[in-house]
Amino acid sequence: MISSLRTCLLVMMVSSLFVTGCAQSGKVSDDMKDHIETELGAVEKVTVMSTDGQEVLLDLRSFLQELSGQGQDLQISSEPLKQEDVRFTLVLYRTQQAPLVVTVGESASEFGGHTYRGAGASYFYQWINKLTGKGVLSQKIQSVRLAAEDLGQARVLNEAEAEYIRKVMGSAIPEMDSRSKQYPLYPNYRMRINSADKPVEVAILTPTLIAVPFGRETFFFHVEGSLFSRLTEWMPPSNRKEDRIDHLFKSTRIRIIANGEMNIQDSELNVTQTTIEQGIAHQSVRLLKNGDPLNVPPKDQGSKQYELHFLVNDTEQRIELYQRYFKYDQTWYIHDELAENEWKLFQSLRK
Repeated sequence: MISSLRTCLLVMMVSSLFVTGCAQSGKVSDDMKDHIETELGAVEKVTVMSTDGQEVLLDLRSFLQELSGQGQDLQISSEPLKQEDVRFTLVLYRTQQAPLVVTVGESASEFGGHTYRGAGASYFYQWINKLTGKGVLSQKIQSVRLAAEDLGQARVLNEAEAEYIRKVMGSAIPEMDSRSKQYPLYPNYRMRINSADKPVEVAILTPTLIAVPFGRETFFFHVEGSLFSRLTEWMPPSNRKEDRIDHLFKSTRIRIIANGEMNIQDSELNVTQTTIEQGIAHQSVRLLKNGDPLNVPPKDQGSKQYELHFLVNDTEQRIELYQRYFKYDQTWYIHDELAENEWKLFQSLRK
């Protein structure tokens, strides 16, 4: 039997305090069970800290109720959890006692100087991830700053507008697939939600999908489609006069023409297919907008890498890409590594 109650509590905390896992024989004495229940009863608050120092309060009732679903397929490992693999720090605050702290990674957790791995550790991470996502959006919203990054506009919402955001965030449904390829659609709405704790950043990816970064994690939630419509009323894209590159946000097809030195293949992106393709198209325009226009053409632009052809209102707009420059509508722009970054962006759809 594991001799130390502290070690036993670790197995229980990391494995959802599943008491039958605290002994090699699968049995725990009544006295030890009583002691463990006393320790659990002393827990008055549970929080999760991100790798950048943000702390979120978890729902204590849900945490304790779902704890018994953990506790299987855990093994003590001699391989420690690397710092770069840490995702969360789980903190259990106890009445008049030092907190219990568990460092959580995707495939391992650490507590009391031991590392625990196995299928149970992965399941534990997924569970804490789910609870943390709920905790992030359950914080009391004090004020909201709305920005449309593609428009270069931002303002603080009034109280009625902020109340609407509270209702939308309160009804958001977690998306368990954290590998979303979705880039934000134009005009790239973002909200900074201020609460008593550290502000929460919310990216509006599509009319029904938002992303909330939390240290090394990103939580995704499904929201009401009316949110995007409301944002376009509060901050209309039509309020800004488009420049020549902004016009490309309206493209319905992008063709990659391999007529240069870069080793690529001709390909085509149908922007109207799904929001994934549309987001990639909009992100490709953002990369172009990071370029700085030149008053005179470069003396030595080097060899052309390839071309991008944007179809806008049945007219193709051609962009020639070079290693440090690109040319669009008779204007030269400087932008290091644009050709490589654009190609990687389009290739991300294939992964």
